[in-house]
Amino acid sequence: MEYSTIDPNPMTDSKNPAAEKLESSQAHAKKALETAASAAREAYGTGREELRAAATDLKDAARSTYADLSKTAKAKYGELSGQAREQYGDLADRAGEAVAEYRDQIEDLADQAEDYVRDNPFRAVGITFAAGLVLGLLLRRR
Repeated sequence: MEYSTIDPNPMTDSKNPAAEKLESSQAHAKKALETAASAAREAYGTGREELRAAATDLKDAARSTYADLSKTAKAKYGELSGQAREQYGDLADRAGEAVAEYRDQIEDLADQAEDYVRDNPFRAVGITFAAGLVLGLLLRRR
């Protein structure tokens, strides 16, 4: 008696169309996965290169902007410094003129006081004594 063996797994039969379709499907899926992985590697490399280029461009733009701002700031500093020197010179001239004017006035007052004291020596001593007495009393109260 001859026994026929029946394969419990019909998918392992090489003549079975379903098994062939399954193997074909696996092969296509594997190929698609490899293609996707290759495309992802290429996209990653391209993206990384583009990001490096963008970073370099940004760094160059920042350096250029810094250089432009630095030049502008130095020019503005020079301009403001010149204006300040000019104004300082004007104020110094005006102050010198005012000092000379007040010096002349004080010299005139000193001359007038000297003439008054020579013409009225007793009156000058009396006025000086009275002024000293009033100042002494005012300062003593404090």
